[in-house]
Formats: sequence, C-alpha cells, structure tokens
Amino acid sequence: MADKEQRRLQELAHKMLQGKISAEEKAELNQWLARSDDSPIEVPEMAGQNDDQLEALLFQKIQERIRPQKVIRPLWPRIAAAASILIFLSVGAYYVFHKQVPPQIALIQKQDIAPGRNQATLTLANGQKIILRKGLSGQLARQGNTVIRVNGGSAIAYVPGQVDAKIEYNTLTTAKGEMSPYPLILPDGSKIWLNSQSSITFPTAFSGKERLVKITGEAYLEVVHKADQPFRVAVKGQTIEDRGTHFNINAYDDEPVINTTLLEGSIKISVGTKTAVLKPGQQASTVNGSSLINVKSADVDQAVAWKNGFFQFNDADIQTVMRQLSRWYDVDVQYEGKVPSFDFSGEMERSLNASQVLKLLSKKVHFRIEGKKIIVTPN
Repeated sequence: MADKEQRRLQELAHKMLQGKISAEEKAELNQWLARSDDSPIEVPEMAGQNDDQLEALLFQKIQERIRPQKVIRPLWPRIAAAASILIFLSVGAYYVFHKQVPPQIALIQKQDIAPGRNQATLTLANGQKIILRKGLSGQLARQGNTVIRVNGGSAIAYVPGQVDAKIEYNTLTTAKGEMSPYPLILPDGSKIWLNSQSSITFPTAFSGKERLVKITGEAYLEVVHKADQPFRVAVKGQTIEDRGTHFNINAYDDEPVINTTLLEGSIKISVGTKTAVLKPGQQASTVNGSSLINVKSADVDQAVAWKNGFFQFNDADIQTVMRQLSRWYDVDVQYEGKVPSFDFSGEMERSLNASQVLKLLSKKVHFRIEGKKIIVTPN
C-alpha cells in the first residue's frame, strides 16, 4: 500500500473515531474496505456499548491491515487507551464487513466520559436562574441597587450602588461535572471560586457589622479584609473568620473530614466552643460531627490543585481518589469484590477524559466504564 493511501486511511479512521467524518469520507472508507483484493474485516460487537467503541476497534483493524503485527504508534494514545478498554468489554458475536459494504457502517462508540465543564448557575433573589459560561459580557442582571456584570470576560462582579434598605440573597451553584468559569467578585471585592458540586449563598450588598456567606462543597476565597466588618463563612457547623486572607475550604458531605487550608493572611476557625487560628501553610481538619480541630502543616499546592486545573494526590486511598473523579466526571462509583488498599500519589490534568485518568490508576485495580458509572474491581 502506498504511503499516500496509508496516510489517507489513517486520517479517515481518526476522523471516524472523533465523530468528524463526513458522508463522503465514510463512503471513501467503505469503498476501501470492500476492495476485492483485501479480505473482509471482522469487528466484534460490543454488546450494550456505544458507537465510538466499534470505531476504535475498526481503526485498530485498519492499522493491522496497514502494518501487520505492529502495535499502534504513540501518535494515537487515545486510541490505544480505548483499545485496552475494549479488550475487557468485548463480548458476543461478530459483524463481518464483506465486499458489499452498506453506505452506513454500523458503529458502536467506545465507553468514555468527557471531563467536566466550566459552568455554574447563579440564582437570583426572585428565583431567576442565569447559566454562567465563558464568553459572557456586559450586564447580566440587577438586584436592587447592585448591578451584576461580567468584568472584561474574566469575573462575575457585584457592583454595589447606594445601599438598599432591603438586602437580598443570591446563590452561585455548580453541579457534578462543573466548576465556576469565573471568579465571583462579591460587593466588597472578595473573590470566590467554586469546585464541582458546591455553592455559595451571599447578600447582594454588605451592610451591618459583618459580611456573612454560606458555603457547601469546596471553594477558594481571596477575601478583602475590613477590620470594622469581619468576613465570616458558615460551613457545616463551622464558622471561619478572615483576617486578610486567601484560603481553601473542602467540606463535601461525602468527605469524612472538613479541611480548611490557609495560603495567605490569617483565619480563625470556630466549632462550638473550640477555636483555632491558622498561619499560612497550615490546615485545620475537623471530623464531621466533632468539635475537635486538628491543625497541621499543609500541602497548599495540593489543596488548590483543582482551581489550577489538576488532580493532585499525596498518599490518597482509592476511595478518596474516586470521590474526586465522581464529582468532576459526574459519575457514580461502584466497588466489586475486595478492592486492595493502596495509596496513590501523582498529578493529572482535569482536562483528560476519564479513561486516560483511570489508565494511570490501573496498576493495582481494574476499572470498567458502563454509561455514567465507573466500576472498580481487583486486578
């Protein structure tokens, strides 16, 4: 086979795998598959799976015909990963592509899950919801005398006017598989970022003796300090008070411990009658339902890795890792059999598809993707 034809077939197969192949290009590929001087290509049926799986296996078969007995080159890492998953999932009978190939090849997609997206929902005091995505600009809404606008495409800002007699409350929320596309700039200038499955409820203008917000899930805050109007965060029975501060709060319902990590400034944490004051580089941990505050040195890079686009683990067990993946990829996690205990350390980009992340974790356990579920089993 000529190099030119080989490159063209690689291009067509890759377009098919990406879902970007046109009707004309499919017909061109079909004609090649139906040539009388080549034997039929057999492609296993992936029972219960989707169209991209058969595409991946079809590409593998084409590669075998182009370069017999050779492995797929590193140029195609996603395809190689998909092929490894297919080895575990292949069952059933065979479809055989004979000389008369129909215009549309029956395809079954590979099982994979795309990473989460930059999106959040802002709920106004009257119940109106505004979906926040990249690319917004200008004024979004008005709450009393406060204007909500996108500042230069880089932040959602609450620009206060004359202080209203009536203070209204808004809530910014992210679902599973989402994180805030912009920092939220509160009326006092403080900035908030939300991780997946999190929320912050806040007033549209700050008045009175304190600035109080409520948070669920995980958030990173850069607070503007005002000695005469302290900034306080209420989260799962704790109160966190800033003293000119950059800090991260991780307080998910499915996490056994609430972790608050200080990067700059100082914060005071109160749980019942117990209090602790943190210095930069320290982390306060509180077991859910307990008033005991444990203060220790922290890996601040790990604490805010999510904000910078990474998963970062340091001796994390598989359950801790999978809880993070579950929130970002919007999946359920199921364990089958006796999954071994082991600690994982490493850093991965959150922009990877789920299969790519799971491949990095698969030395001691096996993963199977079924729809919106990841099943973990022993190797």
